[in-house]
Amino acid sequence: MAAAKGLVGRVGGIDGVRRILRRFYARLAADPMVGFFFAGRDLGSIVEGQLGFMLWAFGEVPQLRVRHPRDAHQGLPPILRGHFDRRLVILEETLRDAGLVEEDVRAWLKVESALRRQVQARNESRPGS
Repeated sequence: MAAAKGLVGRVGGIDGVRRILRRFYARLAADPMVGFFFAGRDLGSIVEGQLGFMLWAFGEVPQLRVRHPRDAHQGLPPILRGHFDRRLVILEETLRDAGLVEEDVRAWLKVESALRRQVQARNESRPGS
C-alpha cells in the first residue's frame, strides 16, 4: 500500500511496530467487547504473526512469511462487523497514544480496513454462515 510506504521507519522500525502491536493486543484482550477472542491465547505469538503480516502489508518485505490473517482466524468464533469496528477504534486510540501523525494513522487504518474484507470473507465462506 503506497500510503503506508516508509511508515515502519517513521514509527521506530520493526521494534517500534512491535511495541505498538503489543499495546494494541493488550488493549484488545482487556476489552469487554472483543477480549473473549484472546482468552487463553498467547498474545506474544499473535503479535509476532501480526508483525509479519504488517511488514508485508506496509511493503517492507516482498513476501508474506506468516499465515495470512484470514487463515490465522480459523477456529475462532465469527468476527462480526461490530467486533471489527471495535478493533479499529482501539487501534486508532493506540496509534494516537503512540504519537503517530495523522497521515500515518490513516495509512495504518487503511491497511486494517483491507484486512477486514479478508477476515469477513472467511466468515462468509464458513459452513452455516
